[in-house]
Amino acid sequence: MIRLLPVLLLALTACSTAQPPAHEFEDTDPCSLLQSGDAGQMNGSPTRTDRSCDYPFDSLTVRLTLLSAKFADESQKLLSDGGHGAVIDGGQPGESDDRPLTSKCVDASGEVTCDAVVEVRDGQLVGLKVLQRSHDLNVVGQVTQGLAAKAMGRLPR
Repeated sequence: MIRLLPVLLLALTACSTAQPPAHEFEDTDPCSLLQSGDAGQMNGSPTRTDRSCDYPFDSLTVRLTLLSAKFADESQKLLSDGGHGAVIDGGQPGESDDRPLTSKCVDASGEVTCDAVVEVRDGQLVGLKVLQRSHDLNVVGQVTQGLAAKAMGRLPR
């Protein structure tokens, strides 16, 4: 039995090193996660600021931010102010990978702002702020969820 121990350790080491390294969340460019056509055509180029990217679509603007935080904490901020929870498909096409999302939308003088946070992995979140001229909170909320799903599908695995 003692003679097998080095062989078993070698086999375990080979198995653990044979897996490809995971892409680092911190290395992801937030401006690579949404594209023209996701919410209309873009009016110009996305603008990156540190871990955020501002997207100027035809009828709305989006700020997408990559966060290192606890989902429960960020979600609670939105829930305590009237937000609600949902689940979106965060997988690649053909995969099922439901991810929790919390969002809150408000209408202020004909402009709806939706804030949302979706959990990528433990401690890794995508935050969205969508601003659109509208009075329909539900429509802008659905657009926000759709954009979150598109961003999740483009995150490197």
